[in-house]
Order: sequence, then C-alpha cells, then structure tokens
Amino acid sequence: YALKTQNTIISNRITAYIQDNYSTDFDKFRLQIIGGIRSHYWSFINKNVISPRFAFIIKPHWNRDIQFRFATGYYYQMPFYKEMRRLDGSINQNIKPERAIHYVLGADYNITIWNRPFKLLSEIYYKQLTDLIPYQIDNVRIRYYGSNNAKGYATGFDFKINGEFVKGIESWASVSVMQTQEDILDDSYIDST
Repeated sequence: YALKTQNTIISNRITAYIQDNYSTDFDKFRLQIIGGIRSHYWSFINKNVISPRFAFIIKPHWNRDIQFRFATGYYYQMPFYKEMRRLDGSINQNIKPERAIHYVLGADYNITIWNRPFKLLSEIYYKQLTDLIPYQIDNVRIRYYGSNNAKGYATGFDFKINGEFVKGIESWASVSVMQTQEDILDDSYIDST
C-alpha cells in the first residue's frame, strides 16, 4: 500500500535547568542533597513542562567506604516527528510529551581486591510511565500510533563492579534484570457470545 500526506510543522524549543547541592555532617554520617529543576518549552504544543529532581546521599562514618543513595524525579520526553504522526499519516496537534517518575535506591562500595581498587555499584528502581505513545512493528518498520494512549512501568535492579581485573586495564562486569509492562488504554473489546 501507499500513504501520501503533506504536513507542515513549525517548532521551537527552549530548555533551561538549574541544579545545586548541599551537604552537612552529622555524628554518624554525612548527608548530601542534590536538587534541580528542568524546564522545557515546545512551541508546537504551546506547553512548558517542569521536571523537579532530587537525590539524597548518605555516607556513614564507617571504616568501609560505602554510600547509600535515593533519587527521584520527573522526566519528560518530547515526541519526535515519527511519534507525532498517526497511522493514517496525519499529525497529532495535541500530542503530549511522555512522562516518567523515577524512584531509585542504590549503594556504592569502594573496596580493595588483589591490592587494586574496585567499586561495587547496585541499584533498585521503579519508573512509572504515563502518556506513552505506543507503536507496532511491521516487519522492519516501526509505526507509531501518534497518540498518548498508553501507560506502563519499568522496574528492576542493576549490579556492577568496576576495577582492574587485569592489572593496568580498567574493566567492569554487570548484571541487570528489568521488567516492563505497557497497557494500551483503548485496545479492549467485549465478546458478547
């Protein structure tokens, strides 16, 4: 089949961000707070999205070099042209940016193995996804629906070790497990039989 369309898009984007951090010592640990905010305006949809982000890092005053992290924040992904285009070739003038809210809990541990420094990193995360733009795969072509009619999530954990497994050569090994699910909101039907 053939699909013929003619679309005109005028698009301007303005982004800005600011970030700061604060740290203080307590009797048993050092606390570092990192906060930031990102703003992204897109003239095509005449919308400005605000994305606050925060991270809290606790480094206990232990003999071991370890720190714990918790981070959260909003993340927006403005759609690309292919995501704005519906299956019939028309452009969705009311498309929204996809949104994710992240929750990440992690730890970093610096150790010495074979008289060389290594770093262990681990994270557990959950990402709540809304206003998703689903797609279908047609052989080797990806066809986007051109609408924000899905929601979902991603969750999992990562484990990584960095260091010199072979002296003088920096390398790493990692293990990750992730599960994602998406629900297309208007794809149900009723079987009346």
